Amino acid sequence: MQIETMQQMLAIVTLSLGALLIAIIFNAYRIVRQPTLLYFIYGLFTLIVGITFADLISVFTPDAFTALWSAVFSRIVVVLGLCVMAYGILRG
Repeated sequence: MQIETMQQMLAIVTLSLGALLIAIIFNAYRIVRQPTLLYFIYGLFTLIVGITFADLISVFTPDAFTALWSAVFSRIVVVLGLCVMAYGILRG
């Protein structure tokens, strides 16, 4: 039970630190106006949502079926986020 609580707290911390990082990068984008940074922000947002999605779903619905499919969806979103970040960097 304590491990699940710690995972949920770490998911919330990860989400908040990710939001802070996105805000900092967005301020840099507003200064330089490079599309590479914008794609990187999109990918980072998708990556952070993917990382924290399964843990945040387990906070609201402790059902095993929902937890399983949220973990699968989370991994798919993480892969998409990494692909968007790689595309933004390679496009740059």
